[in-house]
Amino acid sequence: MYGKLKNRYKMFSDRNYNRYNSQSGYYAVPAIIALCVIVFIVQYTSLQRSGYYVYDPITKLLSLNAYGIRNFQIWRLVTYMFVHGGFWHLLINMWGLYLFGSMIERRMGSAKFLGLFFVSGIFGAIFWLIFNWSSQIPCVGASGALFGVVIAAAMLYPNVKIMLLIPPIPLKLKTFAIIFIIIESFSTFTGIDGQVAHLVHLGGLIAGYVYIRFNYPNETYNIFNFLKGKGPSKRSPIDNSRKASKGWTFVNPKANNLDAILDKISRSGINSLSEDELNKLHKAREELRKK
Repeated sequence: MYGKLKNRYKMFSDRNYNRYNSQSGYYAVPAIIALCVIVFIVQYTSLQRSGYYVYDPITKLLSLNAYGIRNFQIWRLVTYMFVHGGFWHLLINMWGLYLFGSMIERRMGSAKFLGLFFVSGIFGAIFWLIFNWSSQIPCVGASGALFGVVIAAAMLYPNVKIMLLIPPIPLKLKTFAIIFIIIESFSTFTGIDGQVAHLVHLGGLIAGYVYIRFNYPNETYNIFNFLKGKGPSKRSPIDNSRKASKGWTFVNPKANNLDAILDKISRSGINSLSEDELNKLHKAREELRKK
């Protein structure tokens, strides 16, 4: 009996959502948050005051600015992401990174997630520099990289619902991302709220989109379908009617009420299943093996 239960439980452990949530050792999101917090503390403990003048040597050294890039200070394309302009700037970015980053790091793995983060942040910086090459204004913050993470989450989990704080309404991730794309595009081209580097955000969105489409070409929701007036992508991972990608076999998880059975295991353990539910689980596993 134990052998049968072990084999049946193995099927549950093979499920993607369970595997990503049960494993430990994902280091990218906590490492980025820790580094940003450390840099923030160093920023505000190294401030030098002389009367009304406040000098911030860390921001001057690490922030993104065209003058520094023109003088081959290339490190600024990366380091500006870890510098923030204040407590609330840091808190909002880190909260967003925790919410969306933790979700997709389990799907992508830490190495690919870091690739997404840095590609989005660096391209956001380059996109901003193109339009601010003669500007003396510095740019700081992880927002560009964060927007790449948000677009990635919306493409990998388009139908996952989140609750907004203001206003408190539920939205699907794909809807949330589309709203942000529209807001950022409008803000960029109208110049509203000039204190916010909307070009960095827009560049991060574009880079995140390209990165995910390149790494998961047949497994993602195309967030830009709304520009063509189309509905959900046929290749969305949530669309049960889609054609299986090359090298994959598509199995409808609703067959034999498998989702309910697997969720029951997740909540109460495999011993909570009835004999009928165990038989359905075993049968589904055998079908997967044959395919």
